[in-house]
Amino acid sequence: MPIVGKGAKMNRAVTIFTTFLVALGLTVLPAIAVEAPVITLDRVDVASIQPFYVKPRIGFKSAEEPGKEETYGYSSTLSLAYIFSIKNPNKVAIMLNEFQFTADFEGFDVNTVMVYEGSWIPPEKTNQLRVVVTNEAFPTIVSLMVGAEHAARITEMKTTAGALVSKWWKDISDFTFPIGVSNGTALFNDEKGQEIRSVFSAKWEKKKE
Repeated sequence: MPIVGKGAKMNRAVTIFTTFLVALGLTVLPAIAVEAPVITLDRVDVASIQPFYVKPRIGFKSAEEPGKEETYGYSSTLSLAYIFSIKNPNKVAIMLNEFQFTADFEGFDVNTVMVYEGSWIPPEKTNQLRVVVTNEAFPTIVSLMVGAEHAARITEMKTTAGALVSKWWKDISDFTFPIGVSNGTALFNDEKGQEIRSVFSAKWEKKKE
């Protein structure tokens, strides 16, 4: 009869114990690497718009009684809907938690957007996210008057901050100027709480004739 040493008995015991754990589904499997979701800008829509004004006209009745312009601390607004596709390339579901980006018109930053969402994306599927961003005329004009870089570009364009913003309001329905998305960051987590980060940028080009 062969003599079995203590080391052989120990190895055999470990093998039997491991087989037992596998049968019970209790073994710790290697962690599956989770890929960052892919974010693309599908399109930009006009959600709502008011005729361009900086000072509202109060008391208008007719051309003979036009009322008067007053400064009440508000001006006309323009709301755009940014429609993003978020593709989950993983074999596990992930949840979108935070989503932010900077919006620009013709390369001028006009808004910073932050969205706090709780939306699950199934494995290997694509969800859409619609983000409505509202810009107000007067604050947009003021933002273009800050910084030497903006001033230099506006001078090169042979226009003024007010005239440029007015043009954006009037031309937005035809998308005659490029709209950009930059500094985009989205935070996700899987079912185990592991955090995943995606970065993105995009440009919605003006319509071609």
